[in-house]
Amino acid sequence: MVNHCASLDEYARHLDRDPEEVNTLVKEILIGVTNFFRDPAFFEKLKNGAIYHIVQNASESEPIRVWSAGCSTGEEAYSIAILFHEILEEMNVKRDIKIFATDIDIKAIEQAGRGVFSENIVDDVTPERLAKYFTKRGDQYHISKEIRRMIIFAPHNMLSDPPFGKLDLISCRNVMIYFQPILQRGLFAIFHSALKNGGYLFLGKSETANEYSNVFQTAYGAEKIYIHNGAAKQANLTPPTFHIPNIQTSIPKTMASPGTDSEDYTMETVYTRFLESYMPASVILNEQNEVIHFFGSCLDYMSIAPGKASFNLFGILNKDVSLAASTALSRCRAEHTSVTYTDIAVDMVSGPKTIDLSVHPVPVPGKKESGLIAMIFQEKRAAAEAAEGITEKYDINTTAARRITDLEQELQESQNDLRKTIAELETVNEELQAANEELLTANEELQSSNEELQSVNEELYTVNTEYQQKVEELTTMTNDLSNFLSSTMIGILFVDGKLNIRKFTEYIGREFQLMDHDIGRSIQIFAHSFPYEKIVEDAQNVLKNLTPIDREVVATNGQYYTMRIAPYRTTENSIKGLVITIIDSLATGRPKREKSGE
Repeated sequence: MVNHCASLDEYARHLDRDPEEVNTLVKEILIGVTNFFRDPAFFEKLKNGAIYHIVQNASESEPIRVWSAGCSTGEEAYSIAILFHEILEEMNVKRDIKIFATDIDIKAIEQAGRGVFSENIVDDVTPERLAKYFTKRGDQYHISKEIRRMIIFAPHNMLSDPPFGKLDLISCRNVMIYFQPILQRGLFAIFHSALKNGGYLFLGKSETANEYSNVFQTAYGAEKIYIHNGAAKQANLTPPTFHIPNIQTSIPKTMASPGTDSEDYTMETVYTRFLESYMPASVILNEQNEVIHFFGSCLDYMSIAPGKASFNLFGILNKDVSLAASTALSRCRAEHTSVTYTDIAVDMVSGPKTIDLSVHPVPVPGKKESGLIAMIFQEKRAAAEAAEGITEKYDINTTAARRITDLEQELQESQNDLRKTIAELETVNEELQAANEELLTANEELQSSNEELQSVNEELYTVNTEYQQKVEELTTMTNDLSNFLSSTMIGILFVDGKLNIRKFTEYIGREFQLMDHDIGRSIQIFAHSFPYEKIVEDAQNVLKNLTPIDREVVATNGQYYTMRIAPYRTTENSIKGLVITIIDSLATGRPKREKSGE
């Protein structure tokens, strides 16, 4: 509606054209509603129940691990950290507390990490906690460093990023209400795999885990705190499968050297031109050591094994060349230069031979590295053909020792990388389980709102039915009154406070010569059949004095009538005009008087 798109398809096309609209849409979807100690009674029960038992049962050697999933701007995570700090002081013990606070909203996480809040928090934080855990600077409150060190903030998508593990407590409040049941089930499965046996799950006010009571047993039902039964199984509670896309790095198809004419170079053109000066058996390898091109007679040095096809070099290379090839490749990539090993003894089908093995990085125009490696097998090398780069005589012991050293170094680097990756994965894993709280809350709130709307709709339907009945009653009453007035010999004229005609019966209409279109006009402009009566003046007097006039009048045809002019009173006893009635004297039983000599 805001962007004036007639359909979702049109809005999708608008998103493709306007990246800023994508950012706006994300901001609208992410609902960052949070505050310190939201539902104070719930947090008090969390402290004296779950957190007290966690600290009491925790060992000094293992850290207490907590995940605040969907933490938004961090108020919930800081609230939990304050509760743990209070329990540690009350029990006079020391424990390593790690709270992983995650959210899918990167800007919210950045704000949470700063730990700076406005003066509005005084409505949610008690003065004692405010004085102990916050420092006021200007018109802002800064969280204490002691509390801040307990928390790791990180962006995380709990439904697609790997979850955390070995958790003592998960606080996921007001996230699942925004999710459909299938996402809720997936999130509960993640919690099941992430929590320790006996760990606690803390949900929002409108959320429940009763559907999975075998796994999440109620600890404090009113406060939405559950204990995890790790040994229990539930058929419909299995972790979701994460489909992480395999991002392929594409090599540009055209690479023109700077300062030259813009000539296209495909990768095949690059390495074909490079090997024009080398015609022996050669292969081109990519960064994964997979053969992407063969040159010359390579079958002397390689063989395809039966089974699933693979072009990994070391799966098809002659074993006598394998050690030299792996060492040369490692040195070539590390030192960015050509490496040649000479006098390598190889036992081939045609008989034993001595070859030279050369490994060269394949450049692209502009002396840039392409990531490709050319490996060349030569039976002989002329003395004049000195190879570029490093040239060594192949000695199996020396080469093996070098290769072992290289592999040990690579192993050490891999272990360091693995440790870093594991640490990052733990953080990401714990962050992943944090992004799902607000949506579940919204979903339940929407469901509650839907029920309320249905209830209001039913009430409106009932009221509408009652109004229809009243309209029907009023219509019937109006019809009855109209028939009554038209069937009696009584003339009735209703006028407002300005003597404008509101309604009249046919009987009096003849005496005042009134038609239907005269409604709304003043009675003063109409002639009547009573020449001796000052009806307008009498009507004004009745409006002024509120005293009815009742007398007998005679018409021009000599007929006698009883005329009454009385105020029109509403049910609230307010005057809204006059009622003028004229009744034939014969109808009332009065004798008709003879006309006087006048």
